Amino acid sequence: MKTQLSLWALGLAAWAQSAQPLAAAVNVYGETAASGPTIAVNIYADSPSHSLLSFGVGLLYDTNTVSVLSAAKNTAVWHFSAGGTNIPYIDPDTATPGQVSILGAKLDSLNPLEGVSGQHILLGTVTFGRVSQATPHFTLALGRPAAFSNFVTTEGTVLDTASDGVVFSPVTPVQVTGFSLAAGGVAIQWLGGQATQVLQRRFSLGPSDQWLDVFTNPPSASTNITYVEPISTNRAMFYRIRLAY
Repeated sequence: MKTQLSLWALGLAAWAQSAQPLAAAVNVYGETAASGPTIAVNIYADSPSHSLLSFGVGLLYDTNTVSVLSAAKNTAVWHFSAGGTNIPYIDPDTATPGQVSILGAKLDSLNPLEGVSGQHILLGTVTFGRVSQATPHFTLALGRPAAFSNFVTTEGTVLDTASDGVVFSPVTPVQVTGFSLAAGGVAIQWLGGQATQVLQRRFSLGPSDQWLDVFTNPPSASTNITYVEPISTNRAMFYRIRLAY
């Protein structure tokens, strides 16, 4: 029973992550999690050296492969604050077919220059339903047209048009095809693709645990990949696949 529960946890935690660019003030990227007919796209930003006052990101998708079920921004981080009361920013815009726009801001009346900085900052999550068997593809872009400012620092700097300001990575989900018991461990299967794929593992999704690289697969278009992970414990483990372009 313990082994079965562990495999169930593995199946729910199959992730794919787009590669992050190396040199930019803000790196924006996505992580996707697929579970049957639904796909959740989590959008993140790395802003280690700049404190952001606002952001605006657009997630582009093909309406022939998926449709939007829900969209939410990270209100725990991105909100207005007045006298200890948090006021959320506007809801994500899903009215335009093929695009979801998520806008957010952080402004504390008691500390207006605080902003948001750091690594792996969650901007928002969009959940899609499949409308075909084709592999969906997602693209990240600025959330508002050039007449508006999206990524603005607490110093008033607009990063949208700066040469080293904002860099977006493509978001490509990996179709994890299954988990099964194997001699000495568990076998993880997925479809290869045009990018190097790095299988990563962690024991929990808490902030104190880190992803560990366990296997690297070179580009192999549409090839079924199987990796047997040696397991000597019945504790649950979580896996994801990071794409490196």
